[in-house]
Amino acid sequence: MKRVSGLVLFLNIAAIPPALAAGYGLKEHSAQAMGTAYAGVAADLSNPNALSYNPATLAGVVDTDIAFSLVEIVPHSSAAYTTATTSAGTPASGSAVPKNFIGDAPVPDIALRHRLSDSLSVGLGVSVPYGLKTNFPAGWVGRYYAMKTSAITVNIAPSLAWQVTPELTLGASLNIEYARGELTSAIDTGTLGVLNAIPGAVPGALDSGARLSAMSWSEGFGLGALWQPSPDLSFGLAYKSAIIHKMNGPLSFTLDGAGLGAAIRGATGLFTDTRASVKLPMPDMILFGAKKQLTENFAVMAEFDWTNWNRFNNLTVVARNPAQPDDVTAADWHGSIFASLGGEYRADDRWKLRAGVGYDESPVPDATRGPRIPDANRTWLTGGVEYRLAPGAALNLSYGHLFNDDQPVALNAAQAGNALRGNLAGVTRSSVDTIGLQISSAL
Repeated sequence: MKRVSGLVLFLNIAAIPPALAAGYGLKEHSAQAMGTAYAGVAADLSNPNALSYNPATLAGVVDTDIAFSLVEIVPHSSAAYTTATTSAGTPASGSAVPKNFIGDAPVPDIALRHRLSDSLSVGLGVSVPYGLKTNFPAGWVGRYYAMKTSAITVNIAPSLAWQVTPELTLGASLNIEYARGELTSAIDTGTLGVLNAIPGAVPGALDSGARLSAMSWSEGFGLGALWQPSPDLSFGLAYKSAIIHKMNGPLSFTLDGAGLGAAIRGATGLFTDTRASVKLPMPDMILFGAKKQLTENFAVMAEFDWTNWNRFNNLTVVARNPAQPDDVTAADWHGSIFASLGGEYRADDRWKLRAGVGYDESPVPDATRGPRIPDANRTWLTGGVEYRLAPGAALNLSYGHLFNDDQPVALNAAQAGNALRGNLAGVTRSSVDTIGLQISSAL
């Protein structure tokens, strides 16, 4: 009961976030690290929230410390679709220029570290590693492809680190992950009625709707290493295993008011409320970070991460109703990289300044990019300031802006799963502002 209550509280803080890293990944586990565009975070011993990136960073704790990070994501989005037709070839009615379909949201992260002995440290992190939310207005031209899409994960990670030698630390974590999601879209029952020669059916004019709400628990693991060949140089390497969620929940239908959907349901069994499942992969990752203290007051850092998005081939909703065919959305994503460089300057005993630049590659190919996940390559520019409140206690405030490339959408009824969705082509545009606050303290 305590685990459920704590998770509900954490979900209340973490409104379903838009995807901010590549795909539907989120990097926002540390406002402190955001100040350097996450450069060197896999090798950062000073930051408790670095536990969400590399369990070996537990080695940085002196006795006990804790940190709470909260990053507010503020996206700006628009699209312009030049082609939108039903699968029968008739124009799809509605707005072709949706705006603000990606909503803002807070992303929290909590980390606790404790030293058991000179060589052993333990920790517990709670993070939101993946999240996505897009929501389009009713009746827009691409409604057969997407209306609402949301997904959120909460990861609970007990961790352990062993300092093998003064220079080398190895770490491991158990990742216990909760996932929750919702998919809605319109159904062109008008075109389906025409294909079945039902009198009065008009393509694009008699819409029904479908909604899947699903959740699951699953597990994975993390491994990490941290090497300090000298006091002013550190390298971090981490691996996060894939976690495959088989999400289950109710699949419900809202039928058109003219009775066409009801007639189809009576004749075929389609559109009958049931339960359904969908597999959603949280991909494995490799993270590498480095930090070099050049002078007493100035440090530089770098990060290079790879995410195995090749695991995401399609999104397939499988209904328990045997009359309801699988709903397939092709993906065919590829692996993607994230790279960043950053710097940190200590102005005096209380103030530190940070800045960073990064590049985040989208895993989504042009052939399958759609309105559910209108992902794009992005460039990060970030800055941050740290104020030491007292010995062992610090406040971090960071800001970042993401410049996202404009990206094409070119979907057609001949593609797998799109037979009743029609044709949709245009351009999506987005950018993102992030504001982060982190409080860290020794206990």
